[in-house]
Amino acid sequence: MLTTADTDSKAGIFSAAFLPITLMNILVVTSHAVNGFITSVIAPSIVVDLGGRELMFWLFALFQVGSICAGVMAGNFKIRFGAKPIFLSSALLLAFGSVLGGIANNLALVILARGLQGIAEGMLISLVYVVIADHLPSRLLPRIFALSSTLWALAAAATPLFAGLLTEFVSWRIAFLFNLPLVVILIFLSYFALPKTEPQSDAKPFPLKRLLLLVTALLITGFAGQITNIAWLGLIILTSTILLVGFGALDQKAVERFMPPNLFSLKSNMGRSFAMLGLFTIGASGRTVYMVALLQSIWLMSPMMAGYATATLAMTWTLAAWVANRIEDVKRRIAFIRAGASFIFVGGVISAYGIWIMDLWLVIGGMMLTGMGYGSSSPLIRQTIITQAPTEHKTIASGAMAPVQFTGAVFGAAIAGFCALAFGLFDGAQGDMVLTSSAAQQAGAALLLAFTIFPALCILISLGLSKVPDHAEHEQANSEALA
Repeated sequence: MLTTADTDSKAGIFSAAFLPITLMNILVVTSHAVNGFITSVIAPSIVVDLGGRELMFWLFALFQVGSICAGVMAGNFKIRFGAKPIFLSSALLLAFGSVLGGIANNLALVILARGLQGIAEGMLISLVYVVIADHLPSRLLPRIFALSSTLWALAAAATPLFAGLLTEFVSWRIAFLFNLPLVVILIFLSYFALPKTEPQSDAKPFPLKRLLLLVTALLITGFAGQITNIAWLGLIILTSTILLVGFGALDQKAVERFMPPNLFSLKSNMGRSFAMLGLFTIGASGRTVYMVALLQSIWLMSPMMAGYATATLAMTWTLAAWVANRIEDVKRRIAFIRAGASFIFVGGVISAYGIWIMDLWLVIGGMMLTGMGYGSSSPLIRQTIITQAPTEHKTIASGAMAPVQFTGAVFGAAIAGFCALAFGLFDGAQGDMVLTSSAAQQAGAALLLAFTIFPALCILISLGLSKVPDHAEHEQANSEALA
């Protein structure tokens, strides 16, 4: 059973003391990665079978909305109820959502199933970060994040083959059921490894108002992906922004917060890191939602081959992360984060140009460079957040990482849907055709290029990263004020 980590211990992540948390991390990260890669591969087949290609982005957006709603409550719920009951209930919900997606006879039910999966995955992945922060010494953080990167690579290599073979020779429906064996193992491990926690008698009332504001804002944002009228789009953006500001204001005044204070402040390393985490996820959405469809439409690839082409990004991501996680010098970490943001930007431009001139190897080369950028920066950004968070906010900050990424994915999916309609990505498509080759070439290139704006912003933000820890700057400011 897990106990508080001994920071002086020489035990590794696979030692008896830390094996339960390592196994949980393996199961949750694997499930999360597989669900992401499977959906990217099977989404075109789903809309060909059930219709509604213009709503394809909702398969990604509603999953992220559910993930955010669960993720922002993870740290709060863990304090109120303990990790064990939440892990168990989330695993059961993941199983139900997977079965529903597998038997659905219309796109609306598949989208609903994705939303339920998102709630479960959001709670699980956020709780894993919280449990890691609670029980793992800081010296083991690079190793656990390196392990996570390796799991992503294995999922990237195996999932396209798995999903592609099932889609081509059986049905995309079977791919939804992959979660069930993982759920059984996770339930067993959670039941026996996590300590039982009695509900707190002085627990605060459930923060329903904040949760409703957040859910409403994100759902409204999602509808932006179905609109091309600029006036309506502006109204949606304004409304969702007001609701999110209201959520943030209430959360900062609350005794039990969902988010740490000054979440996206560009005056601290933690705030800059959270901002980059969100922007990176937004920037990835155009590729995540439509790249497989672009490859199938332009080069007539099978689902399996298109999935493998996009998986090259995850493979270079892993190689770069393996190197980045071994860097201990703060100055070199900052350099890797800046280089990573630059690689993502340049890789996005190269992929867009490759789509435009219909050069497959250029597209793949751009994706590989993009993957190298994510691997060079993302693990180090997460480490920065955990190490820079004040002690009293470490649990909340750790649990907030996944929701910030999920929020970025909702905005990104909505922007991707809007760009697809605005650029004419679906023009001329009918019957069993996802996209026409000409529309995929022209509109697809424009869409991918538009999403390079977000890594460009990350480059600018990364320039403000400091090797001086946030708490040291705070102490220095207090000393100067007293003087």
